[in-house]
Amino acid sequence: MMNKRSLNVLVAASEAAPLAKAGGLGDVVGSLPLALRDLGCRVVVALPAYRQALEKAGELRLTAEGLPVLLGTSKLTADILVGKLAPGVPVCLVRQDGFFDRNGLYSGTRGEYADSRERFMFFSKSIPALCAAAGFEPDVILANDWQTGLVMALLHKGALPRTAGVFAIHNMGYLGLVPPEKTEDIGLPDSYYLMDGMEYYGQMSLLKAGIVYSQAVITVSPTYAREIRTPEFGSGLDGLMRSIKDRLYGILNGVDYEEWNPATDRHLAANYSSVDLAGKAICKQDLLKTMGLSDELLDRPLIGMVTRLFDQKGCQLVAEAAGDLFALNTGLVLLAQGDEDYESLFSKLQGRYPDRFGLKLGFDTALAHKIMAGCDMFMIPSLYEPCGLTQMFSLKYGTIPVVRATGGLEDTVTDPNEGDTPGTGFKFEAFKAEALLKALARAVETFRNRKAWQAIMLEGMAKNFSWERSAKEYLAVFERAVAARRGEKGAW
Repeated sequence: MMNKRSLNVLVAASEAAPLAKAGGLGDVVGSLPLALRDLGCRVVVALPAYRQALEKAGELRLTAEGLPVLLGTSKLTADILVGKLAPGVPVCLVRQDGFFDRNGLYSGTRGEYADSRERFMFFSKSIPALCAAAGFEPDVILANDWQTGLVMALLHKGALPRTAGVFAIHNMGYLGLVPPEKTEDIGLPDSYYLMDGMEYYGQMSLLKAGIVYSQAVITVSPTYAREIRTPEFGSGLDGLMRSIKDRLYGILNGVDYEEWNPATDRHLAANYSSVDLAGKAICKQDLLKTMGLSDELLDRPLIGMVTRLFDQKGCQLVAEAAGDLFALNTGLVLLAQGDEDYESLFSKLQGRYPDRFGLKLGFDTALAHKIMAGCDMFMIPSLYEPCGLTQMFSLKYGTIPVVRATGGLEDTVTDPNEGDTPGTGFKFEAFKAEALLKALARAVETFRNRKAWQAIMLEGMAKNFSWERSAKEYLAVFERAVAARRGEKGAW
């Protein structure tokens, strides 16, 4: 088996911070490669050349022009531009302006782009040619979510014969379905379109392609790796996930503490740490002023949420619980965007509680940091949460999480009722507004005991969810995948 420090790794993804980010996937792809680099890997990131990525990338070098990419009967071309994601981590941008020169990554003013499947099939099909053009022969390709699932099938078919495929599932709920009339765009032999291949109830699933044809599958927390083997969370693929349990790994996402650290955070009105918490009160005062909320909340619990407004995130629970939540004598700050019905609902709610409920629709990086530092609690009532990063941020900021016990939330938050330690947050089981309120009531009651509250704060701030440990686990999986791809004995 090869030395761990000699691995060439290509990370293919639909987003990567800071060039293009819509959610947690962008955070992961923006930070995991740096941790792998620090372990001695040579890492290259492949990303579509979105309009915003080109604007943010700085100096770029045209490495290849007019690379042929066949999408069904359409003969398209790709240009490869090479820049820098971070020191020592090159990024290859796949340029095809017809697909990627748009305002949004995945959607526009009318919702998801109608050609989403074609866009990312094109991107996936460009990857083998990209490697040749960039002079980079990967030992392993880490593909992420349905947008790059097809890369695993291409490797299985024979592209890059010495390259292993590892597939990362960040959210099992997005299957990347291709309808029958678009199947020929995939461009694989008919044997790939059977039930033991990509077929999913009469359509083709690009997510399933990533699972079936890779050497290993990673998902983003140990609990989520167990949950997706059940009908409740398996999105119709739970049987497949049970069948691959020997090559399925749950590895917790890491946090970039260079960006998320209250001691150095440039967005805050005052910095603070576990050694000196004084700045947190200043941050709370600044947040209340920013959101136009009453100073009476300075001595009362202030709850924060930074989220997408979708059913998965438990938005309906928050809406149902709102009246009782404010009856607990609390305030709420919400930074969110998403479903128009939820945006309207929360806007009306803010009108009813203007002094207690601060709302900002859209995304605002500085405000996200201010909420993380200025609130006392951070609420994540998700139906499911593969990993979640915000609860890890909130722990570092001494902002105690109140979460549903699912996925990565279960793995990263310890309730005071679970052991002999003070705990790091408050959890609830049932996906019901009543259960959320009970957890919040416990948190509010504890808030009144400043000594107990500070003990929970400090316990959480001491947790370390940096990428260092998780990157080593990724590297171990890469090693085994490469050995399996190359037929080495004892690979699994």
